Amino acid sequence: MTSPALDTLLARIVESGLLEDPVAENGLVYGRASIDAAGTVVNVNVDPELEDDDEHDDDVDHGALIAAVSRILSVGESRWRAVIDEVATDIDDAVDDEPVIEQIDLRDDLEATSVVVFADAVLLAFLAPKQFPESRILVQLDEDLEVDGVEVRELDGTESVDLEDLEDLLDEITGRDEG
Repeated sequence: MTSPALDTLLARIVESGLLEDPVAENGLVYGRASIDAAGTVVNVNVDPELEDDDEHDDDVDHGALIAAVSRILSVGESRWRAVIDEVATDIDDAVDDEPVIEQIDLRDDLEATSVVVFADAVLLAFLAPKQFPESRILVQLDEDLEVDGVEVRELDGTESVDLEDLEDLLDEITGRDEG
């Protein structure tokens, strides 16, 4: 069962034509759409951030959500390129001297795969199959589509830890290192 606010959001998204075959489920409206500036089709989740109780469902700003979806899907090529450049620079600075699997410019390796839209932010997910084959890159954009944060996360959701030897592994598992 969906909430009236989610049903209204779905109806507004269907009416807008922004998403292909949109569906309302699990507190989200989702579908697929093209980001022309990226030259790709992505999964789009629209999250009205509904509360568990229905009291606050009337607070959902459907217009702001529709506008946010429209803004990211119609982003200009220069703004998209600026986002990609900033993401690549942030990651290059963070990995600094770490070896990469392939020597390809990260800007050319980034592939947008999905978008989560909130009223005041957008979360983009990218794959970089040559440089980060086991990870996805999450990028938060603010209302003006400016980069607000970049995170590289393992695809399986686990955190990896580099350990020097078996002794370090035992310390990590048992928590002995904290003394």
